[in-house]
Amino acid sequence: MSFLRTPGSRARPLGGKPIGRRFSLDFSAVFITALTTLSIHAFANDQSSLTTTVETKKKTYIVQLADKPLIAYEGNIQGLAATKPARNKKLDLSSSANKSYRSFLSERRQQALDSVPGARKVHDYQVAFNGFAAQMTAKQAEALRNRKDVLGVWEDQLMKTQTNSTYGYLGLDKTPGPWLLGATGEDVVIGVIDSGINPEHPSLEDTRTPKRGHHGRRIIYDAVPEGFTGTGCEFGNTEVNPDDLPFECNNKLVKAQSFSDGFLSVNTLADYEFLSARDADGHGTHTATTAAGNYGVEGIMNGEATGTLSGVAPRARVAVYKVCWDAPDPDDSGCFSSDSMAAIDQAVADGVDVINFSVGGSSTLFNGPDDIAFLFAADAGVFVATSAGNSGPGNQTIGTPSGVPWITAVGATEDNQSFGTGLEVTAPSELAGILEGLQGSGPVQLADSGAMVADVVSADPLNACTPLTNAADMDGKIALVIRGACAFSEKYNQAAGAGASAIVVFNDGATPDRIDPITMSAPGTTIPGIMIRYPDGAALVSTTGAVGSLSPDIQVSRDNRIAGFSSRGANAGAPDIIKPDIAAPGVGIVAGISPVGSGETFGALSGTSMASPHIAGVMALLKQVHPDWTPAMARSALMTTARQNMKKSFGDEAADPFDIGAGMVQPANAFFPGLVYDADLLDYFAFLCGAENQPALLPSSECQALQGFGYSLDSSDLNLPSIGIAELVGSQTVTRRVTSVGKGTQWYWADVEAPAGIHVSVSPRILRLNEGETASFEVTFTATSEATVDEWAFGSLTWSQGFREVRSPIAVKPVAISVDSTMAGSGTEGSLQIPLAFGYEGTYSATVNGIVEGLPYADAVEDGGDSLIFFEVPAGTSFSRFALFDGDVGAGDGADDLDLQVLGPDVAGWPLVGSSGTPTSAEQVDMANPQPGLYAVFVIDYASAPGATPFTLFNFNLQGDASNTQLDAPAAATVGGTGMLHMEWMGLNPGTRALGIIQHQNESGVIATTEVSINTR
Repeated sequence: MSFLRTPGSRARPLGGKPIGRRFSLDFSAVFITALTTLSIHAFANDQSSLTTTVETKKKTYIVQLADKPLIAYEGNIQGLAATKPARNKKLDLSSSANKSYRSFLSERRQQALDSVPGARKVHDYQVAFNGFAAQMTAKQAEALRNRKDVLGVWEDQLMKTQTNSTYGYLGLDKTPGPWLLGATGEDVVIGVIDSGINPEHPSLEDTRTPKRGHHGRRIIYDAVPEGFTGTGCEFGNTEVNPDDLPFECNNKLVKAQSFSDGFLSVNTLADYEFLSARDADGHGTHTATTAAGNYGVEGIMNGEATGTLSGVAPRARVAVYKVCWDAPDPDDSGCFSSDSMAAIDQAVADGVDVINFSVGGSSTLFNGPDDIAFLFAADAGVFVATSAGNSGPGNQTIGTPSGVPWITAVGATEDNQSFGTGLEVTAPSELAGILEGLQGSGPVQLADSGAMVADVVSADPLNACTPLTNAADMDGKIALVIRGACAFSEKYNQAAGAGASAIVVFNDGATPDRIDPITMSAPGTTIPGIMIRYPDGAALVSTTGAVGSLSPDIQVSRDNRIAGFSSRGANAGAPDIIKPDIAAPGVGIVAGISPVGSGETFGALSGTSMASPHIAGVMALLKQVHPDWTPAMARSALMTTARQNMKKSFGDEAADPFDIGAGMVQPANAFFPGLVYDADLLDYFAFLCGAENQPALLPSSECQALQGFGYSLDSSDLNLPSIGIAELVGSQTVTRRVTSVGKGTQWYWADVEAPAGIHVSVSPRILRLNEGETASFEVTFTATSEATVDEWAFGSLTWSQGFREVRSPIAVKPVAISVDSTMAGSGTEGSLQIPLAFGYEGTYSATVNGIVEGLPYADAVEDGGDSLIFFEVPAGTSFSRFALFDGDVGAGDGADDLDLQVLGPDVAGWPLVGSSGTPTSAEQVDMANPQPGLYAVFVIDYASAPGATPFTLFNFNLQGDASNTQLDAPAAATVGGTGMLHMEWMGLNPGTRALGIIQHQNESGVIATTEVSINTR
């Protein structure tokens, strides 16, 4: 039979749909452990004791003095003979010259050490390096850096790999640099929409700090800037949590407000959470202090000194809007759009200058309330930075709100304090070198086992999911294993059972996201292990006699790499809009956290959440210097002045715009961009009118009016400092406009790095602009015979002016054909005209799968209930769909919200096939080449009118041409050519729905499909 249902049965659904769109925090915490010597109470009530504790915590620093070491001293000091040995001679430490100079160096080293009382010397260096290593506080190290006889001071890198100096990495404290030029965020307010704030944190203390970031006299914070009108400080709700101490806001922390109604409407708070603006999670405190924490703060983390910390904009003020909450079940923790929208609204009303929103979700629709709220925040002149997401390294993992074009989405990179590990291969010679990898998270680490050198032996079987048959060859060796087929712990334990001292797993290369290593979860294991890249592992497997070493001392720099977790483009919500926009450090960032749980007030976190506040901080600097710039102008300045010498997470391949956007932010350059790309509300409205993957957000009359005013509705024409074309069919011309922000009259000429296989022309090629003047230009992209169809190609357009370059990234995807993916018709017979545009030269043909009438089943579902229906999917089905339509549910107006879940087939044990949960009852679950058998379909009442809600559920099973359709199509295609596919259908029954799929083909096979839905009801 076609469908089966037990009368009156109701089955429990496998799950529900969350209310609205709920976000999870974009971050992963690392390096945070309990600090038992400092209680939360002590921190909140005795900050002086915290300062004392911090001052006494010491770390090891290496100090280099200016005098040359023995092996390089050439006798330029009166009375001291040269010690540099003659060519091909060795250093003679017994010579009188050496003894005298050694004594001199010793005295100079002692003088430097004596200048920091209490420092304890660890090592003296004098032969190839003149200096010493000593344990001291971070402030003492800073004091040594300021001595004229000291060339450099470095923290001992092997003690901890953390990022506590990104302000230095970004050049904020350089000469010249933004801070020294006075750009410190003075009188700029950064609104942090996050999980709240730890108000007593020293990074947010209302105290005197250097006027020029790290230099200049220390000055107090003046009164709250006149443009900021927000008031209130929500702390002290001891009825919910007795640890929620009162706190009065000040001239640094200018406001704190919480928004919880959306969250509390469906959830309860965790027992440690505060029903106030106080931060229990730590995420909000971290982002706030990264963006705007005071300079010169020193803390302790894991019992050790953190070093000198600072926010990017150390003199900026902070306003906090808490929207993210912890629930008893971590899966229920997060930030609801309703609360976020209220916070955005309030922040704009309060007059914040910059918003940091390190929050995101996987949705690719731009119609969420927070998306829209941010659109109007941008129109109000508020600069907005948001995290790109932590769903990398897979392609097309950008969600919202980072995907929208009116805010700045930030990807995460690693910096010069980020290090990885690897397998150092010493034999055979052709493989010699370090194969970079990631250490597994098992209980035994390389730091526990120590260094080991051994033969690298391939496991047999290679996946190590069963006992190894070559155990005799494995004892004391390093086992080489491939990923897949069983859990990592199983692989570890099988290798250990065979006598291996360590395990090296290589990725299996099965898919593009299974090339690079990941951090393996390996609980319950007894040996250390790392994962390496697929190409490296494959090369090791194919060789014999491999010898390698694993050691905690193998430190592989991760500087200038995109973080593996950072979400990538393309932008599924808007394929023509390149995302992320910009990149910033986001790995091991040390900043303030909440003491709840761990007792720590500083922690190292990783995530795009940590990258975003770096950009928010730079935006505050730009806002101070260029208060007249729009958010689009500020973003343009950041993007067009970025650097691009970045690599992908592993390997030698250069990072592309879908990894890093325009590149790594260079704050100093952004103040003088020369040209900027501006966009306003009407530009964004025009984009929304033409956005292919978005629902209609504006009435068609308004979109027509915008066209009448000269606005292009093509997403590629949105005036961004990047250019994206997701479907280049032959040739396309895009338009941009730039505004000069440089002094006087400036000349620029176009320099193009064309994407592979694409010819690019710019008109005009030379621009002459006065300050404040705007000019438009066109860029034409034409696919050549060398273009690779259906693959993205990258390049750049740079407007050059000698020493200044204004660079825009380019991403273009040539396609073989452009055709609508869906078409709709009505009636038992009829026709459709389907426009075609070609991007190739050759033959063209079209075939149809269907058109097939759906098998209907009419029923009703009670309020909050579900209905279980069984359908038989016959053999020979190439495509199957279960679907609900708004017109066939309830009153037919789309007001009811029913959902679908499908399980089956019965012969496979009823696995979950898929679910569908849109805001209405327009639901579908598709199966390509389904296994024949009995399938169970749950129709779930999520939200409907009171009483039983009638519905009609359809099942479509396509099995080839149903002989009720005729197609008339052109026989050949030319690059840039167009055509029309004429489709006719006949013989359908009234009162039903039908489905077919047209397959567009060239010599290579199917190049596109068009789904055709016919309604005869």
